[in-house]
Amino acid sequence: MFTGFNLKRAALLFILRNLVLYLLLINAFLHFKGELRLLFLSATFILALLLSLWLEIARLRFLPSLLLVLFIPVLLRGIFFMVFGALQALSAGLEADLNFFYFDNDFFAALIPFFIVWLFNFLSLRYHLFTALEVALNALLLMVVFWSEANYRISLYPHPSFFAYFLLLFIFLEILVLVLSQKGRELVKQSQIEQSLSTELKSFLSFAWLLIPLLLILLFFILGRYSEGAVRAGGGLMKPTLFRFDFSQFIRLESDIKLSEDLVMLFRKEGPAQRLLLRRFILSGYDPGRGFYHLRKRGIEEFPVTVPDSVESFSDPGYLSRSEIKQEYFFINFDPTSLISINYPVKVTPLQNWESSSFLRIYRVLSRSSEALPFELEEGDREKLPDPVHRFYTEYGDDERIAGLAREITAGEDNYYRRVMLIRDYLKTNYFYSLKPGMSAEENQLHHFLFNSQKGYCSYFAFAMALLCRSIGIPARVAVGFYVDPAQEVLNFYEIRAFQAHAWSEVYFGDYGWIEVDATSEEIAPGEEFSFSFGFDINNFSRLIEEILNHQDELKVEEADGLELGERVFGIGRQVGAGILFLARLWYITIPLLYLLFICTVKLHLFVFFASASKERDKIKYLFRFSLIRPYGLGLIRSPEESIFEYAERMEREHGLQLTDWCACYLKAAFGREFNGSDFSNGLASYRSFISSYRSSYALYLRVLGFLNPINTLRSRG
Repeated sequence: MFTGFNLKRAALLFILRNLVLYLLLINAFLHFKGELRLLFLSATFILALLLSLWLEIARLRFLPSLLLVLFIPVLLRGIFFMVFGALQALSAGLEADLNFFYFDNDFFAALIPFFIVWLFNFLSLRYHLFTALEVALNALLLMVVFWSEANYRISLYPHPSFFAYFLLLFIFLEILVLVLSQKGRELVKQSQIEQSLSTELKSFLSFAWLLIPLLLILLFFILGRYSEGAVRAGGGLMKPTLFRFDFSQFIRLESDIKLSEDLVMLFRKEGPAQRLLLRRFILSGYDPGRGFYHLRKRGIEEFPVTVPDSVESFSDPGYLSRSEIKQEYFFINFDPTSLISINYPVKVTPLQNWESSSFLRIYRVLSRSSEALPFELEEGDREKLPDPVHRFYTEYGDDERIAGLAREITAGEDNYYRRVMLIRDYLKTNYFYSLKPGMSAEENQLHHFLFNSQKGYCSYFAFAMALLCRSIGIPARVAVGFYVDPAQEVLNFYEIRAFQAHAWSEVYFGDYGWIEVDATSEEIAPGEEFSFSFGFDINNFSRLIEEILNHQDELKVEEADGLELGERVFGIGRQVGAGILFLARLWYITIPLLYLLFICTVKLHLFVFFASASKERDKIKYLFRFSLIRPYGLGLIRSPEESIFEYAERMEREHGLQLTDWCACYLKAAFGREFNGSDFSNGLASYRSFISSYRSSYALYLRVLGFLNPINTLRSRG
């Protein structure tokens, strides 16, 4: 017979177990959401639950239960087909005929979860030990459900964070199932039988805090690894932030990528439609093992990468042959802090957004874009960069094969501009664009591209262009952002989708500054077919444009609070905000550190009071309360019905902690009329005996976990 406690425990365990199974069913359904109906699968799930409960009440043995479970679906299918036949006789037509097809389409697919749910519940209700095995089987089912997500590719969820949250929930529920399924010691006292379910859960929660940092670390690695997969899915360049997308600050060459048509923003520019490059990051650093990466380094020209909170201007280096271009950006599915602009931004103006807007962020940029003609670049001044900067921008990993190819391409040509163009044209005409460049046998993807496969996507061409130039002393770097397709221009607006993520090179031309050089081939690799302009939705595009034009008068300059206090104060605030944002991005480090700081502050303050107290009585009282932190951290809590001395006796009797003498010294210090130096010395000796028994009773790792456990910390005040 179940006691009230055990009945509640069994009911909660049943609910949690089946919640895990239903979550697995939902994720399995995502594979076939266009073909199956979740309502049908859910009804099948409930039927299996009810059947398992009924068989448990009836106490049927396994074999007759199995035969009954095999018979019931056949019976139900026969009943439904009789109903469909009657409906077909009443109203003949295609719709009536399709009832049979639709039912069987769901019916045969639902048989698998039906039998799994029934079998798991039947065995778990009959055999207590099966619950632990079920957790392992659920983990196996999880692997089967997400088998298609191998190689860190997300297809079931719109964003990898959702997948991470599901895994965290799955793990947490399974831990609860394991805790609730454990058989405790034999209950021989009525007081033990009357323990409530909430008390047992509190005991679990005294160590559940440890799961939080572990799950955060798991979340970090999941998002990190799936970020790599998302880079492939974003044209090899984009990655997910927590809720939106942004460009990766380091680019590696992948063996294959796929294009996504997610709409990320609208871009507006006055003037004729033209192909433009919208830059997000400059990847100036290079490491042979790491690839190109974004680096801010003293002496290296820095560019803004975040949208300011108010109008901000940036120094203009005064490069020749540049004209001003005004742009407006309307973010839809992109990190709203990201600054995207045409090279070279000199002023950024954040704009106010209207209520119920379809856009996350709106801002305006004024850029000075190069209009230098080929003859100007060919005859222009070649003033070198400062030596340290020049060395930085010509670092190519001392790759002799790349340097040899660069010398071969530019042999006999001394003109700086024409050497750059020879490298660009060589890549454009001798290589193919491909989403599947293949894997290098020597683990050098760039060599594989240049000397073997001769096919790759934009990052391959950008890497090759920059490194070939660098190897012959021409400063170059990689830039990432979006290309603008002039074919998709409507009323000076352009639709920007994820597949337009692009990488190109920028080469230094002295007085003309950094000039964009895009070496990406337009020839598709043989055997591959895809379009660079798919996904254009004129109806949605028109709706978004209409929304912007209707709210044109509301596009006012966004002013930051407190700007009237002066640019200096505002600048300091922005730096503080940037620092906070930096720490927030390193949450997997800052959260554990803040947690440790909090624990140490809460638990060690009593020891600080002990050390600073002037009276010996107060020292003993503070030290005793500090000593209770140890057993309380291990979940050895004093019940409300116990006196502090009764608690000390129980700890010594049941756990071997020499707490009785130490508690007696504390009580004398707290309530005794006299307390002299001898009593103080005896108290310290009792404390040391308690600590010695505590260390001998519990391993080091348990003592550390007990100290870090925040549960019941405040109860140590006695």
